[in-house]
Amino acid sequence: MSKYGLLNKTEKLIVAFLLANFALAGALHFFPPVKPVVTDAKSEPVNIPANGVSEPVSHDPVVSTPIASPSDAPSDSLDQLRQWARQDLSAAWDWVLKHPDDDRRVEMLEALCYQIAQDGDPARAVVLADKLHLTSHGTLANLEQQWAQNDLPTAREWAVAKPAGDEKNELLEQVAYVWASAEPENAAQFVVEKMSPGNAQTEAAISVLHQWALRDFKGAKAWVELFPEGEIRERAVNELAGVREYSLAVVAQMPSPGESSLRQ
Repeated sequence: MSKYGLLNKTEKLIVAFLLANFALAGALHFFPPVKPVVTDAKSEPVNIPANGVSEPVSHDPVVSTPIASPSDAPSDSLDQLRQWARQDLSAAWDWVLKHPDDDRRVEMLEALCYQIAQDGDPARAVVLADKLHLTSHGTLANLEQQWAQNDLPTAREWAVAKPAGDEKNELLEQVAYVWASAEPENAAQFVVEKMSPGNAQTEAAISVLHQWALRDFKGAKAWVELFPEGEIRERAVNELAGVREYSLAVVAQMPSPGESSLRQ
């Protein structure tokens, strides 16, 4: 439990007031936690095949007609590379690894990792992207989000175990985004306790808040009321106002019972 877990609401508000003058970069670190997280049963360790990066797991061919390798096709055909990967992933992977180490090679490796995730193995795709440092285009973070959508407990455990830093924060941001769609309160506490202060934590908090407000506006508003004064609280208040405005607009566009019957 966070060090503020035993404070009542009044005491938390006092703490928030005292922290109001702290720098913006560290402000989010002091957001009071919400109720204790109720996590899923303890996940088994990530079960990733032990073969090396140059030998990804084989996939059964899904293309019955043989196709040319990228060496026989235009060099910029990523679509054909992904088609080849669906037929023979290991061969496509080995071919790309022999390509000169440049931006084009990075694009091809990213395409293969996305194909692996699309074929139903986002965990493997994340591990490969991590080993190859495919972070320049947000590839690793995007794949982590896909993994979290497929298996939240395991993806969350893997991201939490990463060394502290910006990359870890970006991965945790994706986990929080996915988690918030089902359990925004737990996702909010995750953002507070597991993410380091910085832009990724701020964006994660706003994203969680948005989803929380759509599900439980009063609960989300109560969380925002505990934020210290400053730019982040102002953003949060504006986010709530936007959700409220959107919700009212949706309700206004809904036909009344009488109008609905007339349209039938």
